[in-house]
Amino acid sequence: EVLRKSYPRYAALNYPLPVKAEDLPLRESEVLLEYAITDEATYLFILRKGGVKKIVKIPLNKDILEETVKSFIEPMNLKKPDKFSIKEAKRLYEILLSEALKDVRENEKIIIVPDGILGLLPFEALVIKEGTGFKDSVFVADRYTISYYQSATILALNRILKQIEQEKPLFAVGNPVYNAHDPRYIAWRQGKKDTPLSGSNQYAFRGLAIKAKWGAVTEDEKTGRIEFPPLPETEEEVKEIAKIMGLKPEPPDVLLGVMANERNLKKARLEKYKYLHFATHASLPGMIQGINEPFILLGQVENQDDDGFLTMSEVMSMKLNADTVVLSACVTGVGREVEGEGVSNFARAFQQAGARAVVVSLWEVASEPAVEYMKRFYNHLKSGKSKAEAMKLTRSEIKIKYPSPFYWAVFILHGEG
Repeated sequence: EVLRKSYPRYAALNYPLPVKAEDLPLRESEVLLEYAITDEATYLFILRKGGVKKIVKIPLNKDILEETVKSFIEPMNLKKPDKFSIKEAKRLYEILLSEALKDVRENEKIIIVPDGILGLLPFEALVIKEGTGFKDSVFVADRYTISYYQSATILALNRILKQIEQEKPLFAVGNPVYNAHDPRYIAWRQGKKDTPLSGSNQYAFRGLAIKAKWGAVTEDEKTGRIEFPPLPETEEEVKEIAKIMGLKPEPPDVLLGVMANERNLKKARLEKYKYLHFATHASLPGMIQGINEPFILLGQVENQDDDGFLTMSEVMSMKLNADTVVLSACVTGVGREVEGEGVSNFARAFQQAGARAVVVSLWEVASEPAVEYMKRFYNHLKSGKSKAEAMKLTRSEIKIKYPSPFYWAVFILHGEG
């Protein structure tokens, strides 16, 4: 009870008191779809303002559902956009959504509370009507606005707690220095200002993975060494976003290159910012020896007493007041063995710290389209669109240029849309 009084967010996230379905603060035009996977079957609860409207029993047990979803997502993890199966996307739509959407109008908002493996599934990429290819198939994203929540309790909490106005528009981190031999760091130490962005693998962060066969960014099969190469394109991404938000890309608001380390992040007063943007690698426990929880990889130079890993527990202990946190980092290593935990855990951790919404990536996306995606997304936010609308518009614009869901379905929104 002490927890509930002093730390309502923490208590609600970690020890949720079930909110009665009829008390959920849903709006008139919203429908909430909550999935529950059991060993025998999967259940879908369809809720609207006032309570549960319908319960659908989906005759797929945990093992079969996991197998189905994993094989569906596999082309994305393997970076094979054209291997995406429209047929499978249609089949998953029939299994997971068709029944629920019978009573949903297109202008209504859908909130999905996934369970287990479903946390890795972009429901937007499921197919309502199968065509001959990407261009003439009708995807869920074409018709509906979707956002995700970890639980109905977090939704209730987010809507009850008061939002405080933020003083500053944007805090962003990108293209950190992962290696002390990086020319950018050497130049910085010599007092030189502009050095070329480094994109070479020889300046990667190197560590030992705990499981030799874990699919990483780049990895040497035999030794289980894992590398996180520099991400020069994220610098372009962050500079573009800063420009949209009317900021100079410099500390304390924007940390790039040598500056993008944990020490500077901890000095920044993050509770003052409306948008927080992380454009660097993120990974899962066991990827680096000694780091036993999901982490965001920050710069590995000039950290003083910090280790350069922003871990999940560090995120949870932050005090944030952000409207949106964007993790444009790739959650690398969401391989076949990892159950969506990395993605949903970070969404949860940032919400626990006080963020109202978190945008996460479900696989590692190609850099050009990612930069373009973010530019468009922030432009829509700046013009006053809601987060869910901004995501929907961005998706449809990217989709015209890059029709495979690999490019446009990679980011999903957790929290208040």
